[in-house]
Amino acid sequence: MTNGWGHLPGACPQDRAPASGHNAGVSQRDFLDLISGQTRGPWATLKRGVLRVASWHFAAAAVARLGLYRAGVLRRHGAGVPVVCVGNLTTGGTGKTPAVAWVVAQLAAAGRKPAIVSRGYRAGDSGNDEQRVLEELCPGVPHVQNPDRVAGARQAASGGADVVVLDDGFSHLRLQRDLDILLFDALNPFGYGRMLPRGLLREPIRSVRRAKFAVFTRADVATPERLRDLEDTIRCKGFVGGVAHAAHVPRELVELATGRALEPAWLAGQTVAPFCGIGNPTGFVRTLEKLGARVSPLGVLRLDDHAAVAGREFERQIVPFLAASREQGATVAVCTQKDAVKLRAGLPQTPLPLHELRVRFAVIRGEAELLAALAAAVS
Repeated sequence: MTNGWGHLPGACPQDRAPASGHNAGVSQRDFLDLISGQTRGPWATLKRGVLRVASWHFAAAAVARLGLYRAGVLRRHGAGVPVVCVGNLTTGGTGKTPAVAWVVAQLAAAGRKPAIVSRGYRAGDSGNDEQRVLEELCPGVPHVQNPDRVAGARQAASGGADVVVLDDGFSHLRLQRDLDILLFDALNPFGYGRMLPRGLLREPIRSVRRAKFAVFTRADVATPERLRDLEDTIRCKGFVGGVAHAAHVPRELVELATGRALEPAWLAGQTVAPFCGIGNPTGFVRTLEKLGARVSPLGVLRLDDHAAVAGREFERQIVPFLAASREQGATVAVCTQKDAVKLRAGLPQTPLPLHELRVRFAVIRGEAELLAALAAAVS
């Protein structure tokens, strides 16, 4: 590949990323390239061997911790109100933030007063990017960010919430919950099938049996055969709960410089230069392609999840990518809402018109069963 851009690991051949020389140290992109096997050579093989040994220790610690909770040595604590957890077994990439917003909307529509509780990973004074997205998706809904999720849930309850939606808390066992909804990205459901740091699993796959409901996200870009295989896999691991399929449906295209809203279908026939800082860029690219957009030959620029993209980083990474993509025929740049919330304060001049694609979480199979599970949990 020319112009210094390299391949993204995964199922989508158009995905690209800047060469690792653009970042100091080990970036998230370099790490994913390594554990997925995209990075080749004896040095990469040696690194994967070291990570494999480290993952054995991580797995042993995770299993021991789960055993202590099962034995009652480590205690769980209630929040005083029902708790619904939306989580995943891997370290992100399942489209969890729109799913949290969907759960909050369903609870509010049922007359409840939900509040969101999350850890607040890399949160500044105004919260992290996920909190800012949730503020736009769930206006007026309280959001408590606290590494101590028990304290955060109790704070939400004392503030008037009658149900807590725990964002990304499946492995946080200290807080009792009434419903665990476990998300799996249908494009990469099990984090390369290995525990951290050799893969992306936080817990063994058999931990799925703790959940009461499993949702396969991005099901609209997976084949029926793959979805059946994924359900068979978690059933074989002891899962006995309900299963739903979901999609991230485009709802609006917004030009960042002007705020002008367009129908997502406007992208049909456009050659786009996408960039995103999400766990699985492949799903974003597939969504653009389903809208009829053509991804430029340079593919997608992968940014580290939660990374700052404004100011100097925008000039260092995004502007050169957009300029090179324009030379390759791109006519418009597109990012996700999660990226756009970090750019709203002061968007600099860009080589291409920049739009954000806003999506909504839609349950395309099993919605009635999932709603019934929610109602039972909070009744």
